[in-house]
Amino acid sequence: MATAPDWLNAILREAKVRSGLVLYGNTRDIFWTGEGSDYATLPALLVRRLPQFGIQATWDRVDGLRFASQDQVRRWSDAVAQSVGELTSEGTPYDLGEDEGDDSTSQDPSAAQRIELTELVAQYRAVLANGTVRPLLLIDWSHLLVTQPAHPDSVEREWILQLGKALVGDAAQRIDSDRLRDAVGLVVLVSANLGAVPPVLYQGEPRVRLVSVPAPGREERRAFFDRHADDLKLELPKAAPGKTAVSPRKLQVDALADLSDQLTTADLRQIVLLSRTTETPLRPDRLLNLYRFGDQRSPWEELSEERLADVDEALKARVIGQDAAVDHVATMLIRAWLGLAGLHHSARRSKPKGTLFFVGPTGVGKTELAKACAEFLFGDEAACIRFDMSEYNHEHSDQRLVGAPPGYVGFEEGGQLTNAVRERPFSVLLFDEVEKAHGRVLDKFLQILEDGRLTDGRGETAWFSETVIIFTSNIGAAETPKEGTGDHAYDRHFTTAVERHFVEVLGRPELLNRLGDNVVVFRPIENEALRRGILEKKLQPLAEHMRERWGVGIEIQDDVIDQLVSVARADHGGRGLLNAVERALLNPLARFLFEHHAKLRRGRTVVVFLEGKLIDFELSDG
Repeated sequence: MATAPDWLNAILREAKVRSGLVLYGNTRDIFWTGEGSDYATLPALLVRRLPQFGIQATWDRVDGLRFASQDQVRRWSDAVAQSVGELTSEGTPYDLGEDEGDDSTSQDPSAAQRIELTELVAQYRAVLANGTVRPLLLIDWSHLLVTQPAHPDSVEREWILQLGKALVGDAAQRIDSDRLRDAVGLVVLVSANLGAVPPVLYQGEPRVRLVSVPAPGREERRAFFDRHADDLKLELPKAAPGKTAVSPRKLQVDALADLSDQLTTADLRQIVLLSRTTETPLRPDRLLNLYRFGDQRSPWEELSEERLADVDEALKARVIGQDAAVDHVATMLIRAWLGLAGLHHSARRSKPKGTLFFVGPTGVGKTELAKACAEFLFGDEAACIRFDMSEYNHEHSDQRLVGAPPGYVGFEEGGQLTNAVRERPFSVLLFDEVEKAHGRVLDKFLQILEDGRLTDGRGETAWFSETVIIFTSNIGAAETPKEGTGDHAYDRHFTTAVERHFVEVLGRPELLNRLGDNVVVFRPIENEALRRGILEKKLQPLAEHMRERWGVGIEIQDDVIDQLVSVARADHGGRGLLNAVERALLNPLARFLFEHHAKLRRGRTVVVFLEGKLIDFELSDG
């Protein structure tokens, strides 16, 4: 039999000395029994692995009380009868369905016996008091037994009290060699989460041990896919010439084990079933994409080498004057396309495709570059999902990102971030003005940047492995270096300001470490030619709108462009140009169009010219 996982070994060890165990976490999964292709639920697995108990009983509110064998049913009934006699207020012995000649129980040892939890715990105490047999009682789905674990109602308090007394044991207890050899009973509460178990049962109670049941580790996942390799329909890579030590199928099985991190055994089973439904064999990464996202194709794979060769030019067409930043983004995209993203941290490749931190003065193209990246990758700048982090400046704002915990208003809606990623897994996530977010909110990004996943309040996991994450910030912009400062000193000013903010202000150097060398500094746009190019680009939507709305063109003379550039604030970058356009051009243009609205028709042109230092307009027929 293969080596048992650590959590199972902990259960087997603690079962020898404790009177109660609380199992929580991945308890609703299926577990390998160690024999062939047999899997079992957690209670069924424990019944197999704890044969030292003379009675092995499992109970839940739907299926009632079930035993491992008919002999155990009789032993339980006899022990109860010998200890307390007749149990119910009507004087009826514990009914196993035999008094009326019904032999269904003898035919099916696992047949459920309907019994309420309060009575069940009383009977368990009676079996303990009998002392002739060592009972194991598994209470399954225990996270659904109490509505408010910290404030149970009167009925719930009754069985909690009885169970607590069963865990404590007799009022008078001897501790000697003979007594220490006596067998004790064991109650196991199986819960999906620890918060749903009444804390009074385990807090400060040395007789009860908490055991967390995790998702299967890499070796367990690899062993699973090894056992079911013949059922997997995978696209096998061609073996490298002269290298036969590792088979192609083993390479694919290892890849599946790496890529399926944090998935349960039930998930792995679904993946095997899914692989058999595909028309053609799939690579492991495509099979996982199909399972997680419902689409085997990734826009990353659809990028061609020829298109990536022009990535710099494509980004510079939208973002002017930020060549260093564009080069950094282009390098990140090429690295991700080659599959090298995150490999220096882990072979799982579950991290986001890229992580960037844009910092610099306002209006220099940080948001525009993020949108350009989304349009280049996914063909639509709407794939850039923006979060204004100034809206997350309170301590509990993290609940908006990942959803409220169970029991709170809005729990069923999930989180804004996790919902957005599940709906659009291939996207650029833009977290704007991140310095305005509360530090507790930023803690969520530790798991995203490290593991590429985040679990919301509903317990559903969102995967970030196909996303690009971009943070933007104006940290340090209030003390911009003086004019003439060299590029190195300018960059150092902003990177130092970012480091100081994360270390000294937020006290979160670990988040800064996750960013690494991906802090990209945007420089101010002071060159007149560049500013003019930005302005002309910003005026293109105006011409398109007038042509679509009224069929008229617009002709803006060169001296008007020069005037707009000269009156715009250079320290406000592109936004300064937009403000100048709105103030000096759009406002008077709106008045002119309104006054001449009846004369607007297809084929006519609005000419914008400079009259002295003021912008004026006329409507021509050509």
